[in-house]
Amino acid sequence: MNLKLKAVLWFLNNIQSFGKVDLSKINQKRKANIQASQLGRTLFDKKESVSYIKNTTFDDLKVRIYKNSQRSNQRVIVYFHGGGFVFYNIESHDYVTRRLCKMNDCTVISVEYRMAPEYTFPTAHNDAYRMVEYVYHHAEELGINKDDIFVSGDSAGGTLSANAAHHFKNNKDIKLKGQILIYPWVDGRVNSKSIGELAKGYMLTKEGILWFQKTYVPNEEDRLSPDASPTMYKDFSNLAPAFIATAGLDPLRDEGRVYSEKMIAAGNQVVYKNYKDLVHGFANIPEIGSNGLDLFKDIHEFMQSI
Repeated sequence: MNLKLKAVLWFLNNIQSFGKVDLSKINQKRKANIQASQLGRTLFDKKESVSYIKNTTFDDLKVRIYKNSQRSNQRVIVYFHGGGFVFYNIESHDYVTRRLCKMNDCTVISVEYRMAPEYTFPTAHNDAYRMVEYVYHHAEELGINKDDIFVSGDSAGGTLSANAAHHFKNNKDIKLKGQILIYPWVDGRVNSKSIGELAKGYMLTKEGILWFQKTYVPNEEDRLSPDASPTMYKDFSNLAPAFIATAGLDPLRDEGRVYSEKMIAAGNQVVYKNYKDLVHGFANIPEIGSNGLDLFKDIHEFMQSI
């Protein structure tokens, strides 16, 4: 582990913890987390310039549209930010979505879905599905190709993207081109080997994961349903091609790997990459390690292959 990462982990473990919080103080914690994310990207990332950005709403949900050109019929990534279904927004992930737009010369639509505790399961999931539907049905006015839609997200946003791939796989009209899952949270059992080995001290903690789960999915009976825990789907056939990224020091590492194995076993096209010596959340601070920016290069190669 390099010195930069050690310093960040010390800060998070001692000054700005990420996870369990008194719900009566949720808005203060959200603001603090946004400020911390802005500091992180200032220190460990750089802002990519793109030619066009527009803040607007789709069906009363805030979205941010990124384009690097005004050509028509563009490929599009519908992006869902991470944060345990509780924290962050389109602004916290602005550098991530800018880079995806710039490196892939495509439209990116970043979605600000509704979050817990105000809106619990399955609200965020339903928001994700209707945003994909909106993009599909408004493709011409958005300047995108309705048959070239990718879903993507990190952490909880990876959950939404994985679920969207299952949700739309048998849709008669909407056929997703691909799914890009960045350290996705896909197993509601919260009992993998990596969660045990990396339970605390590495950005995301087991205690935090359980708190996020309780906050977004308060009904225990729902926590192992496929909609909340995509690993529990029985049928993995006919899913959109996937790029799945995990981090070597992330409690969610093993469930991302197992999810990729389930997809491969069912005959799907999958690229799985584990980024050694990096932690959960590294996409927002890619210069924290020498291999952080490799994530975006690998996503680019995956998208070029589809």
